[in-house]
Amino acid sequence: MEKTKKILKIILTLLLFIFIAALCFRMCQASHEALDGLYVTDAFISAYSQSNDVRTHAVNDQFSENGSVYAYSLIYIDEAGYLQISVRYNNRHIDDVIASYPELKYDDIYYVLEDENGSTYTPSVLDSASKYNYTYFKLEFTGVSFENTDLKIKMVLGDIDINVGDMSTLTIHRKDDTYIPYDFSKKEQALLPNN
Repeated sequence: MEKTKKILKIILTLLLFIFIAALCFRMCQASHEALDGLYVTDAFISAYSQSNDVRTHAVNDQFSENGSVYAYSLIYIDEAGYLQISVRYNNRHIDDVIASYPELKYDDIYYVLEDENGSTYTPSVLDSASKYNYTYFKLEFTGVSFENTDLKIKMVLGDIDINVGDMSTLTIHRKDDTYIPYDFSKKEQALLPNN
């Protein structure tokens, strides 16, 4: 009886350890640090020369409805119509979409920014990376109107007219959001004009 209790205790301890290790592993997948913060690009410098009021706030809906799209590191200059954001998507979601529509290729799937009036903005992809079962993009948008509108990242499936967009749509900015000034790192400050 004593031996059985000891074996049971060891098994439960191992299961607890495995559970905690799996939880820590999932937490480490949350973001790709290389795509955090600001990328000081020509478009950013141009926007910054129009207004040095650089803002940020927490992304409104951190996950899309089906949990496949996640966004973070939102940086924008309202007056200059500039936005930069990091987006992560789950590769399994894209695999499921392609399995349902064999005529699609990975290159046919992309993301746009859409406001509530139906205007869309196509990003410049500044960087991308893959880690575990996620793909990350650092996206840059110019000419964006922030005034009196919500902004969403939306999946577009090439020229195929199918209604999967809402499941993969993520609100990143609302017209009544409370923003905070963006806190530049020392490395970012050194790249700014007039520094």
